[in-house]
Amino acid sequence: MDLLSLRALPFLTRRNYYYEVKHLLFWSVLVGVVEGQFGSVVVSRTFDGSDVMIAVASATPNGAMLFSLVWGMLCVGRPKVRVAMGFASGAALCTGLIGLIPDSPAGAVWFICQLAAAQVLVAAVVTVRSAFWKSNYPRSDRGRITARLQGLRFLISVLTVLGAAAICDKDPESYRWIFPAAALCGATSAGLLSRLHIRGEQRELARNSHPPVKGDLRTDFIEPFSLTALLSPGQVIGQMMRVLRDDRRFARYCAAQSLMGLANFLTIPVLVAVVTRELPHSDAWGFWVSTAIIVALPQLTMLGTIGRWGRFLDRFGVVRLRVLNVASWTASLLFGMFATLVALHPEEFGGAGLPLALALFAVRSLLAGLGRGGGAIAWNIGHLHFARNELAEVYMGIHVSLTGIRGLLGPLVGMWLWRQIGWPVWLVAVACSTVSLVMYIVMARLEPRAPDTSHVRQV
Repeated sequence: MDLLSLRALPFLTRRNYYYEVKHLLFWSVLVGVVEGQFGSVVVSRTFDGSDVMIAVASATPNGAMLFSLVWGMLCVGRPKVRVAMGFASGAALCTGLIGLIPDSPAGAVWFICQLAAAQVLVAAVVTVRSAFWKSNYPRSDRGRITARLQGLRFLISVLTVLGAAAICDKDPESYRWIFPAAALCGATSAGLLSRLHIRGEQRELARNSHPPVKGDLRTDFIEPFSLTALLSPGQVIGQMMRVLRDDRRFARYCAAQSLMGLANFLTIPVLVAVVTRELPHSDAWGFWVSTAIIVALPQLTMLGTIGRWGRFLDRFGVVRLRVLNVASWTASLLFGMFATLVALHPEEFGGAGLPLALALFAVRSLLAGLGRGGGAIAWNIGHLHFARNELAEVYMGIHVSLTGIRGLLGPLVGMWLWRQIGWPVWLVAVACSTVSLVMYIVMARLEPRAPDTSHVRQV
């Protein structure tokens, strides 16, 4: 019985796909409690954290991505599987130590710091994984294969989060064993990575281990970045700016992506604050209702659409996918704004205030999940539309680091705007998303004239 539908995949991809699935079965449990907005809900309801703490907890998963450019440069010329195993093991250790944090006001600070450390290492695994997919899966099938893997990851993650939320509703201190249990799964997944094989890696490592001599006209040599260079912010940022300067198509893509991401990050802490504190739902189900609206419903919608998004990417490319993707996100922001208005003034709607707010938030989550389905594919492999094989990790590191910048600043700015101007923060987000949509439409019209592969110089 072919439960994984391996026969439908190209023959040379089947072995690696099989072992990646086994790895993700355990890794997704750790990711479920570390990534996403579960941590911010724990800060709000278990630790009774302030608005600032909620904003910081919402920002840390993406702020952790600031290190991804360093991780991407670290991978150049080094064995990818070993590097990924080290990062995964470190993430498991940091996650397990969360169980030792006391339930106190000071504990909220330690919880956020420990969670951020785990998220930094999770972001490292994400960065390295792009090299797996670039080398192991052909471009014609990469979107479909990535959709399958991401679908599995999100399914397990959302089930984990829903289960953890229900347990925390019964006992808010259950985080003491939930995070260590997830860490055990993460450690198991790190061991399973050893079975992966990166096609062509030995040849690439051998080539990069012998620098070209004077007069050698080789153009495929990229010297591994030294640890000294990786510890120098100036050199790291300089490499990033050089790539963006040399590849203008990728630079425009990153600019549009940054505006879209900023629009969503502005509203993340606002959504958490409104759902957990403004909606008059029962405290007995507060964890579950909040998690279902903020995390589960978008994830489930994404799972139902990610396969179609993957096939769309294979057929039409990442830029055209982003047009539809951003249109869905923009619509979700509009419904989030309407839902917030109802939640803030339920008395104007009589007894229908709470049901109407919940319905509008549900529509917002459905549209966000639809956009997230395309985003899950484009975010993970969209940069491969521009990058050469040997620079896949560097391109991934650049775009993930830019995600980290907007992910770190966006929630903090969003919460500040929420406290200053209230619901119009949603209008700011809609404006940013609309500009991003226009940029992608222009790029899509120019795309047929652009070359199919990157023409950038080496870094």
